[in-house]
Amino acid sequence: MPRQFSTGQFSASLAQLTSVLSLAIALTLGHQAPAPAQVLRPEIRFPFLADPLQDAPLDPLLPRPSVTRPLSPLERLALEQELDQLALEASALDQAGSVEAARLVWRREIRLRRLLGIDQELSAIDRVGQVLRDRTATQDLQLYSVRLDEIRAGLALPGDRDRLEAMAVTYVVLGNVEAAADIRRALADAALVAGNGAEHRQQLEILAELQSDWFKFAEAAQVYGELVELAQTDLVRDAEQRYLERQAYNLEQLQDFEGAIALQQRQLALFQADESRWPQIAPLQHQLAHNYRTVGDLDTASRQYQAAYINAIDQEQFQVAATTINDLAELYKTLGRWADVTYLYEQLLLVEQQAHSAYGMMATYDELGQVHEQLGSVPSALAAYREGLVLARVLGTRQAYFEAQIARLTEEAS
Repeated sequence: MPRQFSTGQFSASLAQLTSVLSLAIALTLGHQAPAPAQVLRPEIRFPFLADPLQDAPLDPLLPRPSVTRPLSPLERLALEQELDQLALEASALDQAGSVEAARLVWRREIRLRRLLGIDQELSAIDRVGQVLRDRTATQDLQLYSVRLDEIRAGLALPGDRDRLEAMAVTYVVLGNVEAAADIRRALADAALVAGNGAEHRQQLEILAELQSDWFKFAEAAQVYGELVELAQTDLVRDAEQRYLERQAYNLEQLQDFEGAIALQQRQLALFQADESRWPQIAPLQHQLAHNYRTVGDLDTASRQYQAAYINAIDQEQFQVAATTINDLAELYKTLGRWADVTYLYEQLLLVEQQAHSAYGMMATYDELGQVHEQLGSVPSALAAYREGLVLARVLGTRQAYFEAQIARLTEEAS
């Protein structure tokens, strides 16, 4: 019998879950990625991270009040204008090919920007990072990433949500994907605590795509698995099949073809239950067949190829049908089923004819000629090569190849 909870017990459990998630968010945001700082030399790292107002002497762009105080509004405006000019100078140097000089000017500009507030500094780091990532300026990218780590340590959710999301984007620009992923996970967890399901799912989608794009396939597959469960709970079938497809793709990249097959079978069931999805069945069956073949289940692979071909023809997806027949023919070649290979290529000619693909027909006549040679049927091979030559002359390509094949077989037969 299902366990029953009182209202009080449920509230206590929810509060405990909220507390745990809040702690997880705090720990995630407080995580510092040590690697970039460790590879930066101290003489590069420390001067950049130091407070510009503590420099001796002060930067020429900074005012020199008689007493220590914050910048006045007029001083801030003047400094902002000076830094905007500095940014233009750096861009001009970069465009003129003086990349090293530009990097030093940008470094100075960004360091002084912090006196105008976090948002101005973050905007400058993102702007400069966009340029430097195409210049293989690894040291500068690492330096700015370390500065982002410092800023990030002083931020918290939910108050700094927008700022943290912008930082996640900038971290990716700088190549620090781990930090970006940490923030995306924290944003997702915070949305869950707040009861914002749409935001929770959106952040997980961004996280999964980020990890997949940066070849972190295991992590991406795990997050897509979470999204599949959410879609199933919410009965959102379109989202469920999309997440299944992405999860299967990432498992394929990990060479976990059996795991991918299991997910693709679930996808296939969703497609078969929805008539509007039937055009997607044949391509999915073709991919399933490929995965079964990869794991060595050739009988199931053969059946899937045949099913994919039938469904592709039914949907008039001639390119899918042609690719499927070609793959099945290659499978039968490995099994020595040459009579079946011949039949498949004859069927492929009909498909290519329906698709009005002269190039496809020419390639198929070539394959058919080779198969007939394998079977010792020289007259049939010659007939196939001659048909191929007719198409080659029309298309203006591969004529010499077919002529050589015909000449060779004619000489052997004489």
